[in-house]
Amino acid sequence: MLKNRTKIKVKGLNQERAINNLSKTIRIYNFSRKEHNISEFEVDYNNSKHIKKMLEGQGLEVVSLKSRGPAFFIRDFFKRGGLIAGVIFVLIFYILQYSFILKIEVWGGEASQCNLVKNFIEDNLDSKLKHNISTEELEILVRNNFDFVSSVSVAFVGQSIVVNLNPSLLPDEMGTGFSPLVSEYDGMITEINLIQGTLNCSVGDIVQKGDVLVYPYVTDSSGKVYEVEPKADITAQVWLSGQEIHYDYRILTYRTGKSKVQSQVLLGGLVIYSKTPDILFEDYECEVYTKQLTKNLLLPFKLKKTIYYEIETEEIIEPFEEVKEEIISKARQKALIFSDKNDIIIDEKYTLSEGGGCHIVDYVVTVSKNIGG
Repeated sequence: MLKNRTKIKVKGLNQERAINNLSKTIRIYNFSRKEHNISEFEVDYNNSKHIKKMLEGQGLEVVSLKSRGPAFFIRDFFKRGGLIAGVIFVLIFYILQYSFILKIEVWGGEASQCNLVKNFIEDNLDSKLKHNISTEELEILVRNNFDFVSSVSVAFVGQSIVVNLNPSLLPDEMGTGFSPLVSEYDGMITEINLIQGTLNCSVGDIVQKGDVLVYPYVTDSSGKVYEVEPKADITAQVWLSGQEIHYDYRILTYRTGKSKVQSQVLLGGLVIYSKTPDILFEDYECEVYTKQLTKNLLLPFKLKKTIYYEIETEEIIEPFEEVKEEIISKARQKALIFSDKNDIIIDEKYTLSEGGGCHIVDYVVTVSKNIGG
């Protein structure tokens, strides 16, 4: 709206005559009757005080006067001087602190390599100001000081220095420090096809997860040892097990789906804003989440959310015989979780044990699979 107007709310009987007389000399806008004795209409702001006196002079009650328009928007805006000052301060603070580097991130290599490069850059930074840092010089420093880096790129992303590494790769024949080939499962070996390395098992052996199957070396006729990458196809009968426990009587606690959220804005350890709903649940459990509210500002604003979930508790009486097949099926599925699509199932069996209203199903699936790492 480009004009300054005042909305007048009037209460009283016989309003029609007063408003009709008023409209003969004053222009009225957006007239509406809210109730039989309450009306609302708008007039130009310059006439509002005069009209108020006229209405009260005729025995009507002026319930409210609300003015709006460009002039009032500007007035209210400048009344909020503290808010404006705060916004200006935050903008200036943001512009100043954006020139500083707050974090160094290194990507592309192993975790230990990335940490070495990150610590190296931190030690060689003479300043945290972006305009004092040369990304080209950092690239040269990293490339010249780390043999495992073939190429590197350094760039500013926000208030971070992001380093992308391309590690050097050695040909297979030049490799050293190979690890032995170990079993990934418990089982009995049924077939061995050694490709490279020194064998540490035989057909018929029982092996456990982590046992060495092939050592990473070979020995020639003169007794000289050479390091090689161990390779072999080793097949074994593997026992996959799953267990399911059933209680004839149990107490089940579950969430109903209803929840309430408490939100807090923290500055350091100080709560500067809080919105707390009424928690009317008879019983509940809660989860707390905290995250940074701002990424680039130095002020440590955090948003803390506490979610209250309504819970109910229910007693369940369920005899094992009524759900026996379902419990056995669940135990079988737990065993098959550890199988691969290429495994061949050789045998399946289960055992039942019980005591004190508790029934335990142990399910074992025997499969044939490659156990080499």
